Amino acid sequence: MNSERLVRRRSVRLGALGIATLLMLAVAGCATERPFIWARDLPAVAAEPEAVIHARDTIVVQVQDQAPLSGEFVLREDGGYLHPTLGNIFVEGKTPTQVAEFLQIRLTNVVINPRVMVSVARKAPARVNVVGEVKAPGPYELTRDRSVTAALAAAGWLTVFASSDRIFVVRVGERDLRIRFKAQELTGPEPRIAPFRLRDGDVVVAE
Repeated sequence: MNSERLVRRRSVRLGALGIATLLMLAVAGCATERPFIWARDLPAVAAEPEAVIHARDTIVVQVQDQAPLSGEFVLREDGGYLHPTLGNIFVEGKTPTQVAEFLQIRLTNVVINPRVMVSVARKAPARVNVVGEVKAPGPYELTRDRSVTAALAAAGWLTVFASSDRIFVVRVGERDLRIRFKAQELTGPEPRIAPFRLRDGDVVVAE
């Protein structure tokens, strides 16, 4: 009788431990869900009065009556270019107006009362990666349309195994920000999602 009771007690303990283990594994599984923010909860994107310049863009610098100081320049990966007189100039993240004002100040030691105009001749495509449950995963370059929809379309769209509400954009450099989308939101006129644009280096993940 004592041996039977001992076996029963051990069975109960093992059963309790098994349930506890399952609960711990379930909690751990939930904990592995990396933090994300829903795209619809992103702050509204304010319209930029003037687009900023990015790496690999092509800009035109015109210095009035100074052809040797003017020209068309393709920005390097670091967002800079080599000016024939001023040397290395870094312009990424600035607007054409800001660059023109900066060049005018720098050129005051070269010409009298310089007048500079800067414009973007060609925008560089955004280099993104599309991975996961898409038909043709890989790197893509987006030119005019930099939306998540365009990236998924370039990759052949979602496979039949993809979850319709687990589409993420991983933005490296911003604490690995993960932005979550639903497929139906990408194809509809959602006011917070429609203006969203991918950036150079973004990774689109379809789970």
